[in-house]
Amino acid sequence: MSELQHHGILGMKWGIRRTSAQLGNLSKKDSNWIAKKSDKITAQAEKKTSRELNKYANELLKNPDAVTKSGKLSSATITAYNRKKAELMSQSVSSLRSPSGKVVQFVAKRGEVGVMMALADEGYNISQLKNGVWSSGRVAYKKTVLDKA
Repeated sequence: MSELQHHGILGMKWGIRRTSAQLGNLSKKDSNWIAKKSDKITAQAEKKTSRELNKYANELLKNPDAVTKSGKLSSATITAYNRKKAELMSQSVSSLRSPSGKVVQFVAKRGEVGVMMALADEGYNISQLKNGVWSSGRVAYKKTVLDKA
């Protein structure tokens, strides 16, 4: 037998790797994966970064402009803390991938203390969201919305 045979799928098109239905399945897998593991991932990342983050918070609080006259933290202090927290937590989970191959990233919240977990493509520059994300997921100073994890 000296002939080449190919047993592909009937109607298969060359060069198409994934259909929209297959991509939809990946997003379902991602959302299920997030629902199961997001709390654990966040808790582990916070635990890994807590010591360094506490040192940074103490440095921030030494600044006389860190607290307003009413006794609340200033927005600049909150923003700086959230950026640092998001950076450290993203570094601690940098090798973690979702089922679709996306990278787990943490994004600074805006207006309140905390970070938000998100999935991003491999080469996505999360630092372009430097002004943070509102709790609704809307990116600060832009009309776009971040898919929260």
